[in-house]
Amino acid sequence: MEAPRIPSFIKSKYEFKRFSFQPRYYDADKERLEIRKKKIQSELQLDNESMPSDSIERRARMKLQMQDNWRNRRTKEYRKSNLRIAFIVGILVIVLYVIKQNLGL
Repeated sequence: MEAPRIPSFIKSKYEFKRFSFQPRYYDADKERLEIRKKKIQSELQLDNESMPSDSIERRARMKLQMQDNWRNRRTKEYRKSNLRIAFIVGILVIVLYVIKQNLGL
């Protein structure tokens, strides 16, 4: 059995624009590897100008520290929220148990 056809006067005359989204891909390991390569190259060059290599190292260290701090903060927040939920559930269980005992159910 064939699906019913839509009459031509109901069909849309307009073509809609298609949405195409190209997601970006971020690879943290690749970035760490590139930072390490730059650091090793700057150490091998042993130029008298130590300022640029120091600034690159400092920037890389700061970035890694910020990422670690962010991760640690998020895990602490997750732990706090999980403990808070467990505490609330525990109190509710105790309250329901007391209500059940008082009503004699």
